[in-house]
Amino acid sequence: MARHKASIDSGTLELIEQAISALPNGSVVRKLTIISSFSWLKTEEIAKAYRVNPRTLFRWIKQFKESGVEGLVDNPKGHKPAILTDEMKSSILEWVTTQKDSEGNTVFWTLDKLSAELEKVYNVKVSRPTMSKSLAKIKLRYRRPRPSHIQSDKEKQAK
Repeated sequence: MARHKASIDSGTLELIEQAISALPNGSVVRKLTIISSFSWLKTEEIAKAYRVNPRTLFRWIKQFKESGVEGLVDNPKGHKPAILTDEMKSSILEWVTTQKDSEGNTVFWTLDKLSAELEKVYNVKVSRPTMSKSLAKIKLRYRRPRPSHIQSDKEKQAK
C-alpha cells in the first residue's frame, strides 16, 4: 500500500492566504483563483471551501466576462460630500468667537440661530445635529446661553 501524502495543513493555508492578500491586488488574485476552480468543482463546493456566497461567485464571473481583470478590482466606495465648505466653517468660527453675525450685530449664538444665519448668508440649510457635529469638528464647544434676569445690569454682563 502506498504511503499517504501529506496535504496542506491549516497553518500553511493561512500563510498562503496572507501571501496572496499581501500582493498589490491580492483580492483580484483570490477571485481569479476561485473562478478558475469552477472547471473541476461544483458551485456549492467552491462556496463552502472559500466561504463565499454563490451569488458572489456568479457576480465575479459576470464582472470578469464584461471587463476582464479590471472588473475584479474593488472600486473605492464614495462618501456623502460635506454640507459645510471651509469658507462656511471659517465664517461660523468668526461669528461664534466674536459673538457677532454677518452684519456685525451682537448675537448670543444658539444652534438654531447659527443654522438660520448660514441659511441667510450661504443659502444652505443645516439641521441641529449637523450643526452640533460641525461645531465639534471645528473644535468649538456649544454652550447653552444662560438666561439673564430682567433687572440685571446689561453693561456688567457685557464685561
